[in-house]
Amino acid sequence: KLDTAGVNDRKRSRSKYGAKKPKS
Repeated sequence: KLDTAGVNDRKRSRSKYGAKKPKS
């Protein structure tokens, strides 16, 4: 779930999620 959620989140919301929680 971490890998899938991390990649999906970063792709669609990497603007706010990328700064807050990078790959983890």
